[in-house]
Amino acid sequence: MADDLRQWRRKVRPGGGKIWIGAVCLWLFLAFTALSVGFGFRLVLFGSTPAVAYKPSAKVLIRTGTGARAVATQLAKEGVVTDANLFYWYARARGVAGRMKAGEYQFPAAPTPNLVLDVLLQGKVVVYRVTIPEGATLKDVARLVAATELAEADAILQWARDPHLMASLNVTHPASSLEGYLFPETYLFRRTDRPQDVLRRMVLEFWRRFSPPRQAQARRMGFTVHETVTLASLVEKETVRDDERPVIAGVFLNRLQRQMPLQSDPTAVYDLGDFTGPILRRHLERESPYNTYLHKGLPPGPICNPGEKSLRAVLEAKKSSYLYFVSNNDGSHTFSSTYQEHVEAVARFRSMKQEGRNGETVPVNELHAEDMP
Repeated sequence: MADDLRQWRRKVRPGGGKIWIGAVCLWLFLAFTALSVGFGFRLVLFGSTPAVAYKPSAKVLIRTGTGARAVATQLAKEGVVTDANLFYWYARARGVAGRMKAGEYQFPAAPTPNLVLDVLLQGKVVVYRVTIPEGATLKDVARLVAATELAEADAILQWARDPHLMASLNVTHPASSLEGYLFPETYLFRRTDRPQDVLRRMVLEFWRRFSPPRQAQARRMGFTVHETVTLASLVEKETVRDDERPVIAGVFLNRLQRQMPLQSDPTAVYDLGDFTGPILRRHLERESPYNTYLHKGLPPGPICNPGEKSLRAVLEAKKSSYLYFVSNNDGSHTFSSTYQEHVEAVARFRSMKQEGRNGETVPVNELHAEDMP
């Protein structure tokens, strides 16, 4: 009888243990499920609840390499979301915690975490518009970029002369900077763009416009890319009239072929820093490697960043016998083939000006009668 009881106990105890463990597991599973459902419901509610206290004042900059938890903490600190921990787990629940993009953001008033996360995932960053006008110099470009606070002007100037950056952009000797290669256009930049990124975009746009067929045309004319850009920069500074650009380019080509000095007024003041005002005779007589009154041939490099029309004008210069041109004081010019014709044109110009110049003031964009071929 006793043996039978012991055998019965051995059979029942293991089974009883299994039942007890199973009950505990079931209880834990149900408890975990309840907690998960509750937390999941809380996340869903959190994702659709706006941060009503947030007012869109300052921009929020998420730097490259910032982790999901740090992003959540920063957003909570800025008031964009109400709870950093919930936002982090909300992003985890959506499976996108590692896909939020760096950049500068400006969120609308009272944003929901769902909207905030969508903005970060799509990278809808704040963009800055920078318009580079035709004829802008490197210093002008630096000032325009600095005005948006994307970069300091000095940083732009420094990187524009960096030999490694220049080489990577195929701007090499004899170029001493990116002057001439910063293509005039409207660009959209992000706060995370570095000074070298800004310059790179502009130079790449130049190469896109100055395509291999155009480079081949320059070679057929006997010019390097650098020489073509340099000549185009003179054309850019000499006139604002599109119909005159190919004519003026033709005048310069004629003078180069005859080994006559180009006598382009803007070259005489290019390296005077922030020069403004009338170009005077003393400017034309000052020593400078860019002064085409004292030095024959092209200057060492571009004196501005020429636009599409001036570049095309050089490659498609109008053939003529013109060697001179003088301003008509209305934006147009009178072109002459002989020195005597030019003297008469200058006299008409001075008559139109109707002012005494004391032998000092020299009209911009004028090839002077005093300068013999």
